[in-house]
Amino acid sequence: MDFELGICPMAPIRPEEITARYKAAVIVAQLGPEVAKPVFAEMQAEEIQELASEVARLKEVDPALALEIIREFVTFAASTRLAGSGGLDVARDLLEQVFDESEAADMFEQLESSIAEAPFNFMRKMDPSQIISFIKDEHPQIIAVVLAYLPADLASNVLASMQEEVQGTVAERIGMMGRVNPDAVRLVESILQRKMSNVLVATESSYIGGIDPLISIIQRTDRQTEKILMEAIEERDPKLAETIRANLFLFEDIAKIDDRSLQVVLREVSPQDLSMSLKGVSEDVHEKVLGNLSRRAAQMLEEELELMGRVRRSSVEEAQGKIIAVIRRLEDKGDIEIDVGGVDDFVA
Repeated sequence: MDFELGICPMAPIRPEEITARYKAAVIVAQLGPEVAKPVFAEMQAEEIQELASEVARLKEVDPALALEIIREFVTFAASTRLAGSGGLDVARDLLEQVFDESEAADMFEQLESSIAEAPFNFMRKMDPSQIISFIKDEHPQIIAVVLAYLPADLASNVLASMQEEVQGTVAERIGMMGRVNPDAVRLVESILQRKMSNVLVATESSYIGGIDPLISIIQRTDRQTEKILMEAIEERDPKLAETIRANLFLFEDIAKIDDRSLQVVLREVSPQDLSMSLKGVSEDVHEKVLGNLSRRAAQMLEEELELMGRVRRSSVEEAQGKIIAVIRRLEDKGDIEIDVGGVDDFVA
């Protein structure tokens, strides 16, 4: 793609400088004067002056940043249904002005698909406490449907804030969920929409729930919530709990990580977190970690553990959580491979 902004490329810019006004200036500069003219016609004189000044200050813009800004605007235009003709029509017109015909068609197809697959999109920018206030009195199955559709980070925060007895029930229902009837989803959306007086994007049915989203939610909770959830699931459905544990990385699984991967992890962990995380762990984990440190580092770690004395369990779990977060981040980046389930073998 020949992405031409009409202004010089590659200017370093600090994140705090990428304001809404800056983004508007980039969009106006990219779309050109013919498109900008009717935009200015809808603005107040003071607003026009401010935007024109911002455009004038644009000297160098990173093409990748400009492309990201335009994509953000196109998505916003479609999802908020700008203009009387409908958001997707606006989005298509904008894409066709910025990109060539083939790329515009591909991007529009992706955009249309992403919007169609976003049930409960109106909740995604809400605070977890707000979401809880709207769904806490709903049936656990309804709560499970909502959380299964939300991003895992947001869903985990909502789940962690619920009462313990509700957490287990909802987690179990997410894990056992398969294809959801689109009429049922529309009903849930309708109920919550009336409560929130918000506009909801139309959706299609898709697979939600199941093991993968439940694991994603559990992985993003704190250690205490994770423990409560797993105990509740174990009590209700031992087979489901066994399946989750086979796919869920626990701190004790460090003993099963291959040496090369563990060494990569240890280079990313602070000595303070490492020593705190090893208080009270099994001998297997202890020896595994020491065996992947240099002789001097292992000796210093042993001395630190001896001098540490009694520590709060919450402090240990917090340190372990930080190390697990490092492991997950490195695995997501492809820097390490984690296989603690014992199911797959590698062949040369």
